[in-house]
Amino acid sequence: MRTLLFLALIVGGVYFYAERYGLAVGYAPFTPVYYWNYTGETRNQVRATGIRAFVKVTVSGDLRKGSFEVEVRRAGQTSPGLLKRYQGRFAEEIRYPADANLYDVIFRFKDARGQIRMDWVAARNEF
Repeated sequence: MRTLLFLALIVGGVYFYAERYGLAVGYAPFTPVYYWNYTGETRNQVRATGIRAFVKVTVSGDLRKGSFEVEVRRAGQTSPGLLKRYQGRFAEEIRYPADANLYDVIFRFKDARGQIRMDWVAARNEF
């Protein structure tokens, strides 16, 4: 009985924290990340090399509330090279043409509630 009461207290505390401050559980790019009223930003750097390179970002998910943005830009620049916003259910593969340089892949969340799977990589066109 004590164990059940203790578990109920922990679940209630996590729910209160998630409702008040937001919560994200998971580790991208390997697993889906679950969000509960989460607002924040994640930055990742990708190095593109070679001729005809591109930065590939794959996103899929289902947001019941809030929005999710993906921005790709050359490192050090302030203007976005590519900016996409998602709400609801989505699945897309974004290919951004790149020169040999560092690129920032920025994920922004605004009151997100749901799950999102993200993956990002630099690749080359081999034709």
